[in-house]
Amino acid sequence: MGKYGDIQYLIEKGFLSNTEDEVLQVEMSELTYKLIEKLSKELADAPVKLMSKIHQLFSGTIKFENGNSMVIDLSKAQFIQKHFSGRKIGIFYKFKEELNALKQVFKDNLTTELSVFEDTNKNIALQIVSDRERILLKQADFLVYYNIDFSATSYWQSKDRMTTKERLENKVYWIFSKGGIEYKIYQAVTKKKDYTINHFKKDFYL
Repeated sequence: MGKYGDIQYLIEKGFLSNTEDEVLQVEMSELTYKLIEKLSKELADAPVKLMSKIHQLFSGTIKFENGNSMVIDLSKAQFIQKHFSGRKIGIFYKFKEELNALKQVFKDNLTTELSVFEDTNKNIALQIVSDRERILLKQADFLVYYNIDFSATSYWQSKDRMTTKERLENKVYWIFSKGGIEYKIYQAVTKKKDYTINHFKKDFYL
C-alpha cells in the first residue's frame, strides 16, 4: 500500500473512521529541565544534534556519544500508568530507553508481543516506526503515545491501529512534556508535514 495505504483502503471500502486526539501534558523532573537548559547552551552551534538530544530528554531518556543510553526521568511512564489505570492500552514509544522506562513502571503488566496482548489483560508497548503498519490493536481501549516521531507518515499510519469496520470511533492520547518539543512536532505532522531542522530552528532559536 501507499503512504497512507491502510487508511485509504478503509475509505475506499466505505469504512470512514473518526480517531480523536487528546493531548495530555506532564511536568518532567527538575533534572530533565536543567539538562535541557545546559545542552541548549553547549550545543547552540549544533542544531541537528541539539534537536535530537532535546527530543530524547523531553521524554526522559538520553543517548550518549559512546552509544550507551539510559532513563533519567520516569515522569511520563508514571503518568501513563496512573492516568490509564484499569484500562487496556497500546503504548507507542520512539526510543528504546522509553521502553525500558515503561518496563520499570508497568513491570509484569506490559508486553511487547501482540499475541500476549490479545490473550491477556496486559498492555502492549510498540515502537512507532517499526510497528506503525499492519499491526491491529482492536483489543485496546485507547492508544497512548509516550513520544512522537518527526515523520508525518508515522503519525497518520500508527494512530489508526484500532480501526476495524466494526470500530470506527477511536481515542488516541498524546503524552507531552510541559514546555517540550513534542507539541511543536505534533503541530507539523498533523498538517502532513515532517518536522525538520528548519522547524526546530524557528521554534527554539527565535
